Amino acid sequence: MLRILAISFSLSLPMPSSAQCDTWVGKPNEEDLKQDHVIYKGFLKDGKFEEAFPYWERLFAAAPYADGKRTDHFYDGQQFYIRKFEKATTEAEKETYRNKALALFDQEAACTGRSGSTMARKGYYMFYHLLTPYPDTYKVLKSALDTDGLNTEYVALTPLAYVLVDQYQNNRISEQEARDVFTRLVAVADHQVTQQGPYQAYYQQSRDAMMPTLAQIEGMLFDCQWFKSRLEPSYRENPDDGEKIKEIYLKLAAQGCPDEDPLMVELKAKYEAYAAEVNAKLLAEFHEKNPGAHAKYLYDEGRYAEAIDRYKEALELETDNDKKADYYQALASIEFRQMERYSTARDYARKALKIRPNWGQPLLLIGDMYARSYRSCGATDFEQRCVILAAIEKYQEAKAVDPDVASQANERIARYSGSRPSYEDGHMLGKAEGEPYQIGCWIGETVTLRFNK
Repeated sequence: MLRILAISFSLSLPMPSSAQCDTWVGKPNEEDLKQDHVIYKGFLKDGKFEEAFPYWERLFAAAPYADGKRTDHFYDGQQFYIRKFEKATTEAEKETYRNKALALFDQEAACTGRSGSTMARKGYYMFYHLLTPYPDTYKVLKSALDTDGLNTEYVALTPLAYVLVDQYQNNRISEQEARDVFTRLVAVADHQVTQQGPYQAYYQQSRDAMMPTLAQIEGMLFDCQWFKSRLEPSYRENPDDGEKIKEIYLKLAAQGCPDEDPLMVELKAKYEAYAAEVNAKLLAEFHEKNPGAHAKYLYDEGRYAEAIDRYKEALELETDNDKKADYYQALASIEFRQMERYSTARDYARKALKIRPNWGQPLLLIGDMYARSYRSCGATDFEQRCVILAAIEKYQEAKAVDPDVASQANERIARYSGSRPSYEDGHMLGKAEGEPYQIGCWIGETVTLRFNK
C-alpha cells in the first residue's frame, strides 16, 4: 500500500556551502570539538541517546564533517532523527524528524561526493523506517542505481525491487522503465554474487529476497526469448539437475515458449523422465509405510500373490478394526476370485464378518463362492443343486444384517432361485421341504431344503 505521507525534498544535490562541510581541523576550539566528539560517542556506546544528542547537535553545527575523513557525524545524526521519528507521537513531529534525517543524507552526499552509496542508504531508511511515500522512495533508490550501476549498495536492492513493482502495478512508470530497472537490478545482484568481495553473502541474501518480489511482474515485462537467455545458462551449467530442469521448464512453459522450441523439447524430455523417477520414489516410500495401500496397488497391477503378502503385513500393523475388516475382505476376494482357494477365502471372509457383524459384503462373497462351486460339489444333480440353497441362504443373511447390500443380494437370489432342487427330485429321494440337509464337499454346511415346484 502506498504510504500517503506528503514530503517535499529534492533529489538534486546542490553544491554545499563551506559551512555545511566544515571540519574541526584548524579551528580555535578544535580540541573542545574533539572532546565533544569523544563524549557523545561514549554516551552512544552506553546506549544513552538522550545524553549524547546535545553534544552531537552542538558539534554538528560547528564541524559536520568532523576531520574531513570520517562521516560519523552525518551517520549518527541520521540515526538520532530516525530514532526520534520512530518515537514521535504526532504527525507534525514525525514530519519534522523525517525531513531532518533525509536532509542529513543529502548533506553527506554533497560533502563526500559519494552520492550513490549515500542515496542507497537513504532509500533503505525511507522504505524500512521513515514511512516515506513509495514514489519518493523509488526516485531515491533509482538514483543510487543510476549512479553506481553494478556497484550499487546491496541495501538498495530489496526495497528498490519492492517499490519498482508497486510503481509499475500502479501505472506510475512505463513498461520500458520497469523493464530497464528490473534488468539492471538483476544484473547488479548477479554480478556481485559472482565476485569474491566482502559483501558477497549480503548480495546473495538481497538477491534471494528480491527475486520473489520481482517475479510478480517478470511475466508482464519479458517474453520467452528473454527468459531463455536468463535461464538457459543455469541449465547448461548442470544439465542433469532434475529440480533445476523442472523449475526452468515450467517457467518457460508458463511464459508461452512453444513446445517445438529445441530447448523446450530437450527440457521436456528430461523433465518427464525426472518426474517419473521422483514419482516412483515417492510412491515406493509411500507403499513402504502403507502396506495396505501397496497391497491394493499390487492387486490393481495383477500381482495377486504379492498383494496377499502385503495385506498380511498390513493386518499385523493395523490397529483400526474397520481397516482390518477391509483387509480380510480383500484377502478373501483375492483368494476366491484370483487364486480359487475357496476354503481359505471363506476363512478370511468370516474373520471380516466377525469384526463387523453387520457387514453384508463378506456374506455375499461366501454366497458367490458356494454358487460357483455347485457343479463341483456333490455326486448327483440333487446334491449339486442343494449347494445353490447354501448360496441363497448367505444372500438372504447378507440383506438381513445389512440393508445396504439388499439390492445386490436380491439380484443374486433371483438369478439362482431357478437352480434350486425340484420338488419331484426331492420327493423321489424321500426329502421333504423344510427339513435340514447336510452339504458335503469343502462347504460342510447344513441348509433348509427349498424346492422349485
